[in-house]
Formats: sequence, C-alpha cells, structure tokens
Amino acid sequence: MFFRQLQYLTALAQEEHFGRAAARCNVSQPSLSSAIKQLELTLGVPIVLRGRRFLGFTSEGQKIIEWAERVISQRDAMLVELSGMRENFEGRLRLGAMPNSSPVLPLFSQLLAQKHPGVEVDIQFLGIEETKLGLSNFSLDVGITYLQQGELKGLHSMPIYDERLSLLVPDTKEYAKLSAVTWKDAADLPLCLLDKSMHERKIIDDTFAKAGKEPTPCVTVSDSILNLIFHVMFAGLVTVIPKHFVRMPGQFPGARAVDLIEPEISQEVGLVWSPSEPMMPMANVMISIVKELKESGEFEKRFGDLPTSETPRTAGSART
Repeated sequence: MFFRQLQYLTALAQEEHFGRAAARCNVSQPSLSSAIKQLELTLGVPIVLRGRRFLGFTSEGQKIIEWAERVISQRDAMLVELSGMRENFEGRLRLGAMPNSSPVLPLFSQLLAQKHPGVEVDIQFLGIEETKLGLSNFSLDVGITYLQQGELKGLHSMPIYDERLSLLVPDTKEYAKLSAVTWKDAADLPLCLLDKSMHERKIIDDTFAKAGKEPTPCVTVSDSILNLIFHVMFAGLVTVIPKHFVRMPGQFPGARAVDLIEPEISQEVGLVWSPSEPMMPMANVMISIVKELKESGEFEKRFGDLPTSETPRTAGSART
C-alpha cells in the first residue's frame, strides 16, 4: 500500500487537483484523499495544505514528493532491468531533445528498434532548462542538448557531434549570387527565427551581438525548425539553421543554404543523463546506442563534424 500512496502523491503534485489526480490514478477522489491522509499519519507530518480546494504542499510535503519521485523511478528502473535480464528488454525510453537535433533522432530510433524491439521511444522537444528539470525529477531518462560549461552542472554527458550554422535562403534570383554571408549582413535580411525562450535563439542572438547587430525578425516560432524552413520555402524569408539539416535526403525544394561567416561558430551537442547508482537502465541503453553509431561512422557519414572524444564525462568538463 505504501508504494501506491507515493504514486497518488506524485499524481497530485503533477495535477495540483484532487479530482484530476484521482482520475489519472483510476481511483475515486475519496480513495486518493484517504490514502494520502494515511501516508501523513504513517510519516507523522502534514503533507498537503487543505482548504475548500487543493492549496499546495507543506515544506515536508515537498521533500516527501522529491523522495517519492526517486522511489518510483528506481522501482521502474528495477522492473526494466529485470526485464532486460530475461532477454526481453521492454519499457519506454523518455528522451528530451532540443529542436535542432531533429535530423539525428531517427538514427537513434532505428538502431533502438533493431537492438531492443520492445522499447518504445518517447521524444519530447524541450529547452535546456526543461531537460535539466526532467532529468532531475526522473521524468526523463536522457537528454540531447548543447554541452556548455556550467549549464549542465551535476549531469553526466557524452559528445555526439559539433553543430555549425548556415543561413537558409530562398532559391531565387535575389539570393543567386550568395555563397556566404556575414552575420552582420544577415541581420538586415527578412529573418524568421526561433522564439527568444529557446536556447538556440540565445546562441544566434549572442553571435549577432558579436557582429555588432541586433536582429529584428519578421516571424518568430516557438519550437519548430521545420516551420522556419517552410517560411523560407513558401514566404520568401531567411532563417538560421544547423548545417546538418541541409544534408537531409531531399533537402528543401525552393531553398538553399549558404555559409554564415564572421564569426564562424561551433556548438558541441551531446547526450546528458543524471548520475545514479546503479545506472538507470534506459540511460545505459541510450549510451550504448550512441557509442555504436559513432563507432560505425554513421554520424560522420550523415552529418560530419563529430568530436573525437567518446568517453562519458561530467558536464562540467564540456567544451564550449
């Protein structure tokens, strides 16, 4: 019963509403409330702030929720590991990925399906802060993001590839003579960019600032690189995209990429995960997938610009 009470408590923390939490757990609201009250009696501390409706959690309750999330995650990890020991590895790999990594994700999914057909891959496109939060509260197994000094304190990482940026322009007479463009000149073009809430946009804005410019985009998009590309193809705008996007099969009709120079920048992208003992099984699976893809040369073939290091490391040592 104790484990079920912890599940009810974490559901309440996520839903912040007794009725929705009960529905999520497929129990009645009185049953959920009674189970949480029993947990309070067992532990000897108040957990929930109650009134006519849910008001939040006590400080003790917040700490219990942290432990509950950890206990539930470890229990799920145990079940997955036992499944793997039966040579029937099953479960759900929860991956938080930045939008710029979209073209590389099918490589992971394909190899995972071959190696572990019982594993379902759940990909969520998230910013760096959301990825860090997901890893810390065990709602994610691994993340793919920029490996920047200080940004990923306390996490472990493995470099995958180096990201360089290109300017995607319409394939029209207006841009026909362009083979390269400076960041300073690019700032004056009709831009569409990711929203300022995205870490990728911060990198772009910082680079424009180094060139002495501040871009004023015509269109901003919350989290979709493909939406930016469509605006180039069909609306005559220009955008900044990772170079590996233009190496995708078929590329983008009506658009072409030119080099962005002065300055030329490179960002290291890698796999990140929370350190735990024992290692979370799904994180372990993803680490082995990344290693195998790098050793096979598939990343180099598809995208190029791979870092030489293959050794997992703490994120504090990441290159910027």
